[in-house]
Amino acid sequence: MYRSKLVFLLAVMMLLALAVTVQAQELQPTPTPVDPNANISWPPPVYVLRGEFTMRGSANLPNMVSYFLEFRPLNPDLTPADADVPWFPATVPQQQAVQDDVLGVWDTTTVEDGVYELRLTFNLPNNQQQYFVVSPLRIENNPPPFAVTPTAVTTQVVPTQGVVQPQVTATPTFDPTPRATARLNANVRRGDSVIYEAFAGLQSGQTVPIVGRSSLGSGWFLIQLPDGRQGWVSPSVVDVTGDISGVPFVEPPPPPTPTPIPATPTPTATVNLVAGNFRFDPTTPTCAQTFNIYLDVANFGTTVSPSGLISVQDFRAADNTLQGNTLGAVPSINPGQTVNVGPIPITISTFYNEQHRLVISIDPGNQIIETNKSDNSINALYTLAKGSCP
Repeated sequence: MYRSKLVFLLAVMMLLALAVTVQAQELQPTPTPVDPNANISWPPPVYVLRGEFTMRGSANLPNMVSYFLEFRPLNPDLTPADADVPWFPATVPQQQAVQDDVLGVWDTTTVEDGVYELRLTFNLPNNQQQYFVVSPLRIENNPPPFAVTPTAVTTQVVPTQGVVQPQVTATPTFDPTPRATARLNANVRRGDSVIYEAFAGLQSGQTVPIVGRSSLGSGWFLIQLPDGRQGWVSPSVVDVTGDISGVPFVEPPPPPTPTPIPATPTPTATVNLVAGNFRFDPTTPTCAQTFNIYLDVANFGTTVSPSGLISVQDFRAADNTLQGNTLGAVPSINPGQTVNVGPIPITISTFYNEQHRLVISIDPGNQIIETNKSDNSINALYTLAKGSCP
């Protein structure tokens, strides 16, 4: 009798386990198919990014006008941000199709460490857009103290009257020659920003001499390659040794001029973006201190405008030489609506106590079809305060 009850209970337990297994299988979600012509294949979700990060994937839609990559922070609980939180550009728009190759390079040192989502945005005809999102991603250019492995202090037991003597290590001689050593594989560019072309590269651990520093205050170094060519590297991708106090300041070449996109012969959109009031925070820009720019952007057209870019260029008023530049993002704007765009951070470290001219331009690459482009730019004059600059 007892054995019969035991066999019966075991049979019931097996049936229940089978039912739970079947139910779990039925509740598994069906994976969303990935378009092989519109995706980000690298980085994957839950990945840590540092320095200049190369992003790969495909941007090869048959009706694509251009594509670019943008980002925005996630909520503390890793959920997507609200719809009113703007996306910031990680790369400038590109028209050349890409198939399972490099989509662009994101300089993650320009944003704070934290958790973000990355979006690949396609501009399509008639101001339509298509997206592909990777989330979450962590930017960590400054690892927390607990992530740094301390250097162990070793001692050597010397059999001298039972006393433990510390091991004596010779102090190395300091070499003052300024050098840069690549932390990972690093791009060498023709100027001191990611907007310049990368014409060569450094292998991880490769060391090269430093021959100059950017006179524009970007912090980039002019290095000399083994074949004699010279190029620029970001301070975020190299470790510097030696004494750089005597390294001369060098003026980088002028930034490249973006190739304008031919206008559509018969545009159907009636978008008209207009640059309005602006302000600085803090109100007085100071030498070598980052200040933020806020700009009112209105859509005086009758069609919703797509999201785009804002370029900021800083010129010395005395001779009209470029002293710095940066990019910002403008969100999609409804007809008749005005939005305040910002913050757009910029740091100027040259020619204090002199007048500077900021040129703020909406849609510098002419990616948005508009009825009037003449009201997309505005000039802002200011005097750069000395602050703590020498």
